[in-house]
Amino acid sequence: MKKPNIMKNLILTLVLLLSFNSFTQTAIYNPDDDVLTIEIPTDLDELRGYPSPNELDSEAIIWYNLATEIIATRPNQAILLFKKAINKDPSFVQAYDNLAKTYRTLEEYDLAVKYYLLSQKIFPEGSSAYQNLAVVYRYQEKWDQAIRQYKMVISLNPDDPEGYYGLAGVYLTMGNDKLILALSNAKKALNLYNINAPNYIGDSYAQIGLIYFYTGEKVLAKQYLEIAKVKYNENNLSQMFSQYENLLNSL
Repeated sequence: MKKPNIMKNLILTLVLLLSFNSFTQTAIYNPDDDVLTIEIPTDLDELRGYPSPNELDSEAIIWYNLATEIIATRPNQAILLFKKAINKDPSFVQAYDNLAKTYRTLEEYDLAVKYYLLSQKIFPEGSSAYQNLAVVYRYQEKWDQAIRQYKMVISLNPDDPEGYYGLAGVYLTMGNDKLILALSNAKKALNLYNINAPNYIGDSYAQIGLIYFYTGEKVLAKQYLEIAKVKYNENNLSQMFSQYENLLNSL
């Protein structure tokens, strides 16, 4: 089914917003946007799928933590510090990932890809680099590459809803004959999220609502968007629903 032109820009914006509100079983963890500091408890590091920081070079940790403090305000200097950390400890997976993130914020996507791929090579069993590389590929509109990365996330941890949610977002953006795949993955993600619902569970309901909107099932679209609104309100995130308000009112 062809997407209605009048809503084309809206859907792309909403899908991207949904993509970057990454879910987790704890409100602290956001693998797309958080900057990890080594001083935090090891269990949070493990949530991100990273190896233990206990064996990292102590000087490399100093450079790394200095970089994390300025990643948002002085990204170019942060890049130099992350590279110092990597030069001191070439196995420093977190440094590769945050270096890639810094390049991503500067919209230097090819360099972001380079360092996420290096992270994957060093630590292939960790899902963070695959998930974040998928985000970069989505910025570049490289849908097939993004799909491969999300499938890697799923293969590494089939019970992690992140991979299914991301995959659904890509298929939703592609639209047309991919909407069926979008729906099946979005529902799988929602089922997994509901096992231990995160604060951003409203995003998952909203994603399904959008998919139903584009498959022409307006009643179901309205139903899921209304649930999304309730979930946002329950989690004190009512402002997050404002982007869907016009769409819901149109149904």
